[in-house]
Amino acid sequence: MPIICVGISHRRTPVELLERLTFSEHDLQQTYEHGLPAVCGEAGCAEFAIVSTCNRTEIYASTSDRAGRTDGASDELLAAICAVRDVPVELLAGHAYHFVGTDAVRHLCRVASGLESMMLGESEVLGQVLAAHQASTEEGAAGPVLEAVFQAAIRSGRRARSETGIGRNPLSVGTEAVRLAREVAGDLAERRVLIVGTGKMGRLTAESVRAAGVGRLAIVSRTTKHAEALAEKVGARARPWHELVDAIREADVVLTSTGAPHAVLTAELVHAALGDGGRPVVFVDVAVPRDVEPAVGKVPGVRVYDIDALQARVARNLAERQREVPAVERIVEEEVDKFEEWRRGAALRPLFAAMRARGDAIRQRELDRLFRRMGDVPEELREDIARFSESLVSKLLHEPTQRLRAVTDPERCGAYAQVTRDLFGLDEERIAVTGVDAA
Repeated sequence: MPIICVGISHRRTPVELLERLTFSEHDLQQTYEHGLPAVCGEAGCAEFAIVSTCNRTEIYASTSDRAGRTDGASDELLAAICAVRDVPVELLAGHAYHFVGTDAVRHLCRVASGLESMMLGESEVLGQVLAAHQASTEEGAAGPVLEAVFQAAIRSGRRARSETGIGRNPLSVGTEAVRLAREVAGDLAERRVLIVGTGKMGRLTAESVRAAGVGRLAIVSRTTKHAEALAEKVGARARPWHELVDAIREADVVLTSTGAPHAVLTAELVHAALGDGGRPVVFVDVAVPRDVEPAVGKVPGVRVYDIDALQARVARNLAERQREVPAVERIVEEEVDKFEEWRRGAALRPLFAAMRARGDAIRQRELDRLFRRMGDVPEELREDIARFSESLVSKLLHEPTQRLRAVTDPERCGAYAQVTRDLFGLDEERIAVTGVDAA
């Protein structure tokens, strides 16, 4: 059964088109129940699974066409995805891609490992692949072939993160801001943290702060209801804009991202909050243009880090992650090899069973003939002779079976299997090799 992957991703598709083809959890359930099964049947697909994230939508399928004719199936699957999301398939011209056989398996392993992500090595995609596998299994859409494919990908993703540093250093400015604050100020669980601004970067920073285990978190915004909404989401205290000076006075770490066209934290304001006491306070400014006036760094005890410092750190992190790519790619290839070993075993298993059945049939026929000639034979002797015959057949079949398992080239494997069927006189229609050809 050839394996197919067809899809779109951030690498080749505009974001507005990606958004139209993204599946929510509810969409996936409806699609599995009503949208794709009939189309997959028409396309000759025995199993299918959908992987949908904010940066990609892909469908994986195994087809029943052992000859490996997959172009038509890929086109039909792509058209089905478009129909389900009410998107004209013509819009995907030049954007969609497809992989077949081992290349499809390798691609999913790369996806799960973070090699195909917009943010190299990001960890969320592994959870998304796990969720896709679970959904397709629960809906009865996936079977043994895609089970093996997804398990190879999941192992790749887990090993990439446990055996390499591909996801060790953050590439998000917001996450790096929190990391920097922790390095300078110490354990954030023991610090009072203030977030100024509730735009997109402010929200991401707040989530990163909460994930870091901050115990006391306050949020200030020019729009009080925005501060209250974000505070409720992350378990923080919302404060109105007119309390900004008091909020700074109480903070050990200040993270700012207001989107204002000019600096909102001036040296005068910060000095009014902190005075000349020299109490250590860390300001991390992720805004462009800057929220924190450069002169703030001259206030006693204050240390200021701006977006340039953060981006330099993120660039170093990216370079470190990129150095890990060859190690991750080796892991991917190891898992693809394991899948190929499984595939060959699955493809040859019916043939081995047929060989064993033929050998057992001949063994039993000759035993019956022997026992008739021998006449009255003690039961214990009969059992000894039967065990000997079973061992003999097993040893005779062991060598050809192992040699067939060792063949890695699909064409050679198919040719050897055909020769074996011919030499053993096996009924090809009744005992076909029905495993998964790599196409």
